[in-house]
This record gives sequence, structure tokens and C-alpha cells, in this order.
Amino acid sequence: MFAGNIITIAGDYSLTTFVASRVNRVDLIAEDLPLWKHPTDILDVVELSENEFRERSHLSDPARLERRRSPIQTGEFAMVFVEVELTGGNRIFLAAEIKVALEAERLYRLHMLFSAPAVHFRLPQGGTAILNLKNLVRFTLNPGPDVTPIDAWPAHHLSWRQGSGRIADAMTGTNPNL
Repeated sequence: MFAGNIITIAGDYSLTTFVASRVNRVDLIAEDLPLWKHPTDILDVVELSENEFRERSHLSDPARLERRRSPIQTGEFAMVFVEVELTGGNRIFLAAEIKVALEAERLYRLHMLFSAPAVHFRLPQGGTAILNLKNLVRFTLNPGPDVTPIDAWPAHHLSWRQGSGRIADAMTGTNPNL
């Protein structure tokens, strides 16, 4: 859908053309849309509201957050919550049901999914949405994969007070550990 230079939509009374590279998302709303297949091991992906996303992923209750290194075995089913940010600050919240792949294939499959030209998902009210991944700024997985990419920067949660003090120490050179 986003491979060409333009996307043209013809209605009964008008014709509208969009520059494909500037379009983040297309929603297809119809009663008889066929179900599109997802890549291997992705069983279903549906859009959530931000409130539903925060509640179901436990982001509003950090004590219940699932750690990245949870003992999910190959072949088991798992829910993954994905926050996607596109150019212009547009954020989309998704819930995906997946079948856990072999450990050696997990990161590869994740990279393949988000390096595709587009990704699609179900809309809660019916229909399908398609995201233009050329406009992807970032995506965050909760819980993230249990294997850390070799090129990932390590990060740990700090409270505001802890973070502010460490930054101030780093700027003034008063903390020899930084």
C-alpha cells in the first residue's frame, strides 16, 4: 500500500491523493473485510485505547509489571503489549497474542516484523488498520523479549530524585562512579 509515491482515494463525489511517504496509517472499515494473516507465531493483534493498554499491560501498577526475563517456554502462548510511535508523535497501542518462538529466533523475528514496509492489526470496532513502518520512530514491548540484543544500551528505572542527583553529579564531576 505504501510502496508507490501516492495513494489516491476515489469517492462518489471527490478524488483525494496523498503522498504515501507522509501517511502514517490507513484504516479500512467494512463489514466483509477478509482476515489477513500475520507472520508466523503471531496469532492476533488488536488496537487498544491508551487507558486499556496501561491497565492490561500493568503500566499503571509497576508492582505488577512482568519482567523481561520471564520463563516463557518455546511453543507457549503469551500476550505482548506494544506502544508504537510514528512521525508527528502519533502513538498506537496494541495487544498481540503470540506463540513463543525458539530462543535463537526471537530477536530475528521481532526485527523482521518491524523492518517490513507495513504492519496490520484489527480495530476494536471492526476493520483493519495498516501502519506505514517507514514512519516508525520507536516501539516499546511490554514485557520485552527475554534475550537482550547485543547492541542494546542497558537501562534501569530511577526515581526522579535519583535520576536528577546522578545527572547533577555527572555534570559537576562530583561522583567518581559516573
